Amino acid sequence: MVPRSRREVGSRWRHQRHPLLINTAGSLANRPEAHTAIPNLFLAGDYVRNDIDLATMESANESARAAVGALLQTAGSPAAPPALYKLHEPPELEPLRRINADRYRAGQPHMLA
Repeated sequence: MVPRSRREVGSRWRHQRHPLLINTAGSLANRPEAHTAIPNLFLAGDYVRNDIDLATMESANESARAAVGALLQTAGSPAAPPALYKLHEPPELEPLRRINADRYRAGQPHMLA
């Protein structure tokens, strides 16, 4: 089997069968919804569009809740759909976000880079 990606470890390359996926800027618009145009096809996973624009378990869980809600609605179930959540962004970090946005607009690297 041919490895799909590789990364440098010390002075050698180590092959990885499953490379890490990090969403690229603007990719949220291209991601599928939990309920597709096919009436009985529901998607869940960290690649499905939701409020968490990052490939994480939280994102996968959120899309699974959306898929279950859509399935219950499609099936006409009287059961309440699972709650959906917004990503919590600590307000204490807002000044740092503004600084980083200013640096980005000025063509400077992220302050932690």
